[in-house]
Amino acid sequence: MILDSIDEILHNRFYLNDFRPMQREVIDDVLAGRDVLCVMPTGAGKSLCYQLPAIAKGGLTLVVSPLISLMEDQVRQLRDRKIPAAFVNSSQTAAEQREVLRIVEGGYDGLLYVAPERFFAASFIDTIRTLRPNLLAIDEAHCISQWGHDFRKEYARLGEARERLGRPTCIALTATATDDVREDIIHRLSLNEPSIVVTGFDRPNLSYEARCLDRGAEKDEIAHRLLAAEPGSAIVYCSTRKSVDALVVDIQKKLPGRLVTGYHAGMEQASRTQSQERFMTTPGAIAVATNAFGMGINKPDIRLVVHYDIPGTLEAYYQEAGRAGRDGLPSRCVLLYHFADRMTQEFFIDRLGSGDAAVEPDRLAEMKSHATAKLDLVVRYARIARCRRQQILDYFGDETGATNCTCDVCRGDLQQGDVSDEVTLIIRKILSAVARLNGRFGMGMLTDVLCGNVTERIQQWQLDQLTVFGLLKDHPAKNVTRMLHRTVESGLARQRDPDATRRPIVEITPQGVQVMKALLPPPGMLANLLPRRAASGSSSGGSSSGVSTSRASSSRARQTVMKTDEAWQPDAETQSRFDRLRAARSELAREHTLPAYVICHDRTLILIAQQSPTTPEELETIKGMGPHKVRMYGEKLLAALT
Repeated sequence: MILDSIDEILHNRFYLNDFRPMQREVIDDVLAGRDVLCVMPTGAGKSLCYQLPAIAKGGLTLVVSPLISLMEDQVRQLRDRKIPAAFVNSSQTAAEQREVLRIVEGGYDGLLYVAPERFFAASFIDTIRTLRPNLLAIDEAHCISQWGHDFRKEYARLGEARERLGRPTCIALTATATDDVREDIIHRLSLNEPSIVVTGFDRPNLSYEARCLDRGAEKDEIAHRLLAAEPGSAIVYCSTRKSVDALVVDIQKKLPGRLVTGYHAGMEQASRTQSQERFMTTPGAIAVATNAFGMGINKPDIRLVVHYDIPGTLEAYYQEAGRAGRDGLPSRCVLLYHFADRMTQEFFIDRLGSGDAAVEPDRLAEMKSHATAKLDLVVRYARIARCRRQQILDYFGDETGATNCTCDVCRGDLQQGDVSDEVTLIIRKILSAVARLNGRFGMGMLTDVLCGNVTERIQQWQLDQLTVFGLLKDHPAKNVTRMLHRTVESGLARQRDPDATRRPIVEITPQGVQVMKALLPPPGMLANLLPRRAASGSSSGGSSSGVSTSRASSSRARQTVMKTDEAWQPDAETQSRFDRLRAARSELAREHTLPAYVICHDRTLILIAQQSPTTPEELETIKGMGPHKVRMYGEKLLAALT
């Protein structure tokens, strides 16, 4: 039974004069007992779509919410409006939880917020059998889908929980859901002919920008400059906890007058809660965080969101960037991209399913392939000089056209004009090598071929006999690798992995063939293909004859060491270890298609050679290493010391 008209509830309980677009339609469907999948952008008013029906219908509304801080914040706001609301979560004592459940079991007329894990806790299972809610609301519903950017196993089982609750009317809500994610949500929750409401993904007040960087070290300078220029509140997203901790210290030194707080899953719960509360209550605060931060953040005046590293999907980017400008005022969303960032995300993809023996190999391969495809789209978003807003709308299938856009592309900030004759020739040389290798090899082999490096594998495959061998021998290997990545990201070539046990191979695309044959000009995004200072000096990727010897390599190693640390005077044994470490690093760089310095710097190799660690734990303590690098490269580096 409807207790009051929805207009009266809107005015008298929520103190609002009008509904936002599609809110009333969603509420009408819920009150009619129809299941609803509601996709609304951040700040569009999703919460009202279940809170108002909860009051109108009366009885119990069960709300599934993923974060303790979010549910506590919403319960506090509802109680301030004299709306009955409660929560059960791990921040309460056992006695407090029992008291809430006692009240609910007695016939609670209000909203009860719980985390998805609660449905499968022994202490809650018996309670579930007695509950018959009028409405089940599932917030952040994209977490249900295996194709979503924040999949959670407990969310995936909410369909079971709904069955035990007697299949109440269900509303699933999210800000980010592509077609495949929507289908997955409907299937897993067994929604019955649901009303699907998608209000659109356009946020015209957000100015999207992407900066493609030649050096990862540029990120710190750019982040500091952006934060210093923006006095309003800001969030900086990083991919790793280590980056968060380091950046917090750095920003605090550079901006001593601002509150700078960190947030990641490695912090104690109390510290995370305190960090979030300080950010929420302090004007002009800066939060540096991993993606563990922000789901449900309701701070309307965030003026800047910086992605220090690229996220794994455009859904994640849209949601995280969307925490800016919830008050509708202009705000900036800046994505910083260095090609090494991709390797971090690929590391996360490689770990998918780790520790879960129940995942079948074919299923795991499908999940990794899907995640890699989504990562490709994030990189493409960052690299392509096309309206950022329109790219996001197209990704989500929103047919809205981006008008009066203020993104960096539409403002003309990128200054990507015609590609010079010099760069065009380099692009055609790269594409010729890709075509000549006929999609059989990866980035490492292509780099060796273009640089004219004679290696055992080059000779084994007789690639030194090709006409494309050594076409870019005057360019350093790291620059050639970088240019190869740029060529792939432009769409002229692509990486394909026909076998999960091998590194991706590179093959030319139809557009690349046309550019190679001079039937089409290269895309404007490659106008700045040549890295800075690329024309100076001779090649480090191979000698002019394309032949390298161990003696020459050792000589270069000693010269590099002296430039790195003039005071270092190694004995013969230490020097030998250093030489072997450099050789191992070169192999790793080719294997992972990365410049050698991304694996580790010479100074780090000096420390390893001096300390001669024997275990991964000892290697991890050396400055410049760390858990991630030890996992990725430690075995080969340690082997070089024996």
